[in-house]
Amino acid sequence: MNETFRPRSNFAWAGTSIILITLFGINSLWVAESASQMIYELTLCALLLVLVYIVWLRPKLVLRDDVIKVVNPLRTELIAYTDVLDLETKWSLAIIHTRGKCKVWVAPASGKQRWVADKKFGWFGGNVPMSGANDVGMESMSASLDSLSGQAAYMIRERIKRLH
Repeated sequence: MNETFRPRSNFAWAGTSIILITLFGINSLWVAESASQMIYELTLCALLLVLVYIVWLRPKLVLRDDVIKVVNPLRTELIAYTDVLDLETKWSLAIIHTRGKCKVWVAPASGKQRWVADKKFGWFGGNVPMSGANDVGMESMSASLDSLSGQAAYMIRERIKRLH
């Protein structure tokens, strides 16, 4: 069974971009003073729509039964689960495999603000009874399930465990 990993925020960004580009195109049809201006602006709209597709809608991580399919904006890579050596989540998910390293665009290390707030308030609130601030986690924010890179890495690790 295939599982596709793609943040919902990608669809929100793409939808917002498409709406704004469409409004620009409608405005161009309405106020264009010449045919060449209208053609230029509508061509620009088409190029921007292609860019929205490439950046927000195309990238995804597909976990198939036998391979991981990483679809980045300009490149698609298939990686067998048996070839995976390590999963790195420092800035974004990077799959280190026998043929090299592949970065996954749809799995950035998000959640930095939550990690900073937890560390800051946890440190300041350390003397408050029952605050739970003394629980010091050894996991980085990028590897936790609160970040997209941590979620994608977890899904891949679970698939690898099932294969063994």
